[in-house]
Amino acid sequence: MIDRPDATQLLEAMAETLTDKVMPSLDGGAKHSARVVANLCMILAREWDEREGMAVDELRALLDSPDAEHVDLIADLDRRFANDDVSSELAAALYPIMMADAERRLAIAKPEYLEP
Repeated sequence: MIDRPDATQLLEAMAETLTDKVMPSLDGGAKHSARVVANLCMILAREWDEREGMAVDELRALLDSPDAEHVDLIADLDRRFANDDVSSELAAALYPIMMADAERRLAIAKPEYLEP
């Protein structure tokens, strides 16, 4: 099975086409809209490339839910935090996972913020 071009490459090609070929021939609002779409394509490309997301296996172990899907794990965490049902041990174990996820999301949405 041929996996090339993959989704990341396709999205990057779309952004490049919009930026290099389409935008130069546009003016005003249409040019701005094309720039927004090109930026969205690049955000999606980075997100697709980083699609692994939070450490699902770690969350499954911490929440004692070996078969739970990512969305269910997050819902469980939301419920626990809303009900103040998070021990200090669980919070300490979750901290590096949540920080890594926040950094992953920042790398997708605003990668320049991670530059020194």
